[in-house]
Amino acid sequence: MKVDILERNYKVKEKLNDLIMKKVSKMEKYLGKNASCKVVCSSSHDREKMEVTITADGLFVRSEVESDNMYANLDACLAKIEKQIVKHSDKLIDKKRNQLDLSDLMFFDELPVFKAPKITKRKDYELIPMTDNEAVEAMDLLGHSFYIYQDIKSGDVKVAYIRNDGDYGIITTHQ
Repeated sequence: MKVDILERNYKVKEKLNDLIMKKVSKMEKYLGKNASCKVVCSSSHDREKMEVTITADGLFVRSEVESDNMYANLDACLAKIEKQIVKHSDKLIDKKRNQLDLSDLMFFDELPVFKAPKITKRKDYELIPMTDNEAVEAMDLLGHSFYIYQDIKSGDVKVAYIRNDGDYGIITTHQ
């Protein structure tokens, strides 16, 4: 598995680097040798943040953890990744065309049970042409965490959303 470690306002020491390589490499048994992993270590305001993103044969799993200890972040991130892999193991089995061995889990004593999600509601929604600022205002007025609209200038479909830090983000779609 190819592992890239990126530093953002944080210097990864050799001990942490070796531990990341060792622990992330264990995920190879689930995803195969062609998988790639990106680990981003960052620091701000006495908090350390780790983001782990793994891609393999069309599967994309991601985890993000923030605390005051980067070593604890690594274990928490990989536990989340392993949970996602177990949850989506049927997709991995289909891609690998063989049985996935989940008997030797790193973070769980027994295999977690997941209830398959189901679609319980559908909505039709008419896109209203507006500016980004008008969309953010509409989202706030409705009390929603996201808002879908059509950009008044370009005609693109966009999504305004509230970020974890309290600021807003805009996603632009392209066809």
